[in-house]
Amino acid sequence: MNEQLLKQILLIGSAALVAMVVYLFASQFSFEKSSGKRVREMIGSNANTFFDRSGEKLVNKMKTGFLGSWKTSLYWAQVSGEYLTWSVGGMLVRGLLAALGIVILILLFGLPYFAWLLVIFAIFMPYLLVNGKATETKKLVKRLLPETATVIAAEMDAGSTAGQAISRAGELPGPLGKVINDAVSQSRQSERAMFSRGASKGVLMEELGRHDLPELSRFAMQLDRVASKGVDASRIMIEIARGLAREYKSQIQQTASNMDNELLVPMTLFFFLPFIVSILVPLMVSLTAAM
Repeated sequence: MNEQLLKQILLIGSAALVAMVVYLFASQFSFEKSSGKRVREMIGSNANTFFDRSGEKLVNKMKTGFLGSWKTSLYWAQVSGEYLTWSVGGMLVRGLLAALGIVILILLFGLPYFAWLLVIFAIFMPYLLVNGKATETKKLVKRLLPETATVIAAEMDAGSTAGQAISRAGELPGPLGKVINDAVSQSRQSERAMFSRGASKGVLMEELGRHDLPELSRFAMQLDRVASKGVDASRIMIEIARGLAREYKSQIQQTASNMDNELLVPMTLFFFLPFIVSILVPLMVSLTAAM
C-alpha cells in the first residue's frame, strides 16, 4: 500500500473520529441563550435566510415526500426554541452546499474513494443536528405528560370545564404547554370544536396527533374521551394522570436497567477505539516504511 495513501486514510479516519467524539460530547450539554439573543430570534423568527428562501423553492418543485420526517423533526426543534428561522428547504440546501464543499476538497487533494462517503454524511448533517434537538424535546414532552395531566385534573376538580382546563394547561411553560396552546389557538381561530363530536374529529386530536409522537396522540384521545364524561370527567382525569405517572416511572426503571448496554457504544468510542488507533497507527506507518 502506498505510504501517502495510508497517511491520508489515517488522517481522514482520525478527523472523523475526533468529530464524532466532539459531537457526542457536546450533545450532552445544554447552553442557555442570552436574553438579547432570545429576543432577536423571537422578533426575527420569520426572517428566513437565503438558504431557506432558495430551499423552499427547491422543495416546492420536488414531488417526493421523503422530507416528511425532516419537517416533523424541525417542528419539535422549533417548539424548544431552536432553529426558529430554519425551514425544511433550508436544511436541504445547507446539506447540499456542505456536500459540494467536501466534493471540491476531495477533487483538489485527490482523497481516496471512501472519502466520498462524507458527501452523503454532509447532506444529512443539518437533519441530524435538528433531529438531535427534536429527540430531546420529545423526551421532555413525555416527561411532562403526567404533570400536565395532573394540572388538568386539578382544574376540572375545581369546577372548570374540560376546555377551560386544557386552555390553562396550554399556559404552562415548556414544549408540551406550547403544543397544547397551539391546538387551543387553532380551535379558536378556525371556530371548530376542540373535542370530537360523532364522526367529526376535534381540533385537539387532530393537532396533537399529527406530530409523530404516539404518547401525545394517546393523551389527546384520552382528553377527548374525558370531555364527554360529564360529572365523572374529573375523576377519570385523575385516574389518567395517575396512570401516566406509573407508566413514566416504569419507563425510567426500564431505562435504568438498560443503562449498561446504552453506555457500551460511548465507552467504546471514548476509550477503546482511541486506544486501538494509538497502537495501530505507529505500527502501520512503520510497516509501510519498511515495505
